[in-house]
Amino acid sequence: MSIRRFRILEKDAHTVQQWLKGNKTITKDVLPGIVWAHKAPLRLHKGAHGKHVLQVQENEVWKRVLHEGEIDGYLREQLLSSKADVPMSRDAGYHITQKRCVGISRRAFMRFLQKQSVLQITRDALPKKKNVGRPPEARGNLEMDLVEAKGKDIGKFVGHAVKNFYWITLIDRLTGWLEVKRIITKDFKRVVPALRTMMQKMRKALKTDVKYVRSDSGSEFKSETKAMLQELGIRHRFVKSGARLEQANKTFQKIWYRLMRLQRGDLAELDAQAVAIFNNTISKVNGRTPLEALDVSDQDLASKVRDYKLKQGRAKYKVGPLQKGDKVRILLDSVRGKHKPELGYKSYRGKHWTQTVYSVVKFSAHRDQYYVASAWYSRDKLLHIPGVDAITDAAIAKKRSSVKEGARKAGFEW
Repeated sequence: MSIRRFRILEKDAHTVQQWLKGNKTITKDVLPGIVWAHKAPLRLHKGAHGKHVLQVQENEVWKRVLHEGEIDGYLREQLLSSKADVPMSRDAGYHITQKRCVGISRRAFMRFLQKQSVLQITRDALPKKKNVGRPPEARGNLEMDLVEAKGKDIGKFVGHAVKNFYWITLIDRLTGWLEVKRIITKDFKRVVPALRTMMQKMRKALKTDVKYVRSDSGSEFKSETKAMLQELGIRHRFVKSGARLEQANKTFQKIWYRLMRLQRGDLAELDAQAVAIFNNTISKVNGRTPLEALDVSDQDLASKVRDYKLKQGRAKYKVGPLQKGDKVRILLDSVRGKHKPELGYKSYRGKHWTQTVYSVVKFSAHRDQYYVASAWYSRDKLLHIPGVDAITDAAIAKKRSSVKEGARKAGFEW
């Protein structure tokens, strides 16, 4: 029987260790108050630096037993050691740890991770609170985007060198009909004529005028592109993202790269095949392929979309509210954004939350914001933390100081 369901107290673990030093086994009649000591074979094992550690046999494998007072120390060692291979996330880290130890629960593992400053300041930005958008009611309302492709990833499959290129993607929100055009650069002399052609093809497919199009605020969709759309009588609006097109881009690219690996032709052939397959892919929103939806009335399609949205409901905003006095870090907007002089915001680059920890002072229901560090912030700009592991921070600072000193001696300008 496993001892995982038992709470391993520090005093009980020490008692068992002392017994095993003088005796090789634990019989049923000894240590009656320590129930877990009788559930599986135990032994003392000489570990690093000659220290004896308690081990339990589980599924024919000997694993270290950690009492409650050892958990943070063991995990801190795994976090700071250059020889450790334990992942720094809850599920992946616990998956590895439970193969080697007994006594660390998933909750205890996460509690430790949440207190580490380095892991806190590199956390992903929180999801933004989303409001429900108005569902499409008629065809001719489009979303457009620009998708980049890296030539070095493609050339080895098509048999020749390929430069980086872009796809302009355009989708009708109601029917799901997709148009795609490949361009080499995203300057106006290529984007404007390409979009003009795509609008004509979209109008022909939908059998109606294009009334409205929305896109992100990329530079390629401003200035001359905006003027061209105005000339065609198409209203254009900038939005942060288009959910329908984001999913379409993901699906289109998956199809395209699968076809590429199947050696089904060169770039132009792959474009045509991927678009054809996409437009023959059934949509879970309206229950039809885009090609089939072209022959269905707008009223029927809009009804299907409304029913789907009602059935699906709004995704629950999972970030909980804060209370007065809660400890938080503030999102650094200075490192985010597409057009920053240095690297733009990506979750895997550097730090994104303040090094300093602040307290929530008050909450305004009217603003739906929190007052922190003499300013008002929305919930998605604040990372709630349970505290900070000062011992880990001190160990990191000591290592950092040593690296700086070595660099200074070597003549490296820090």
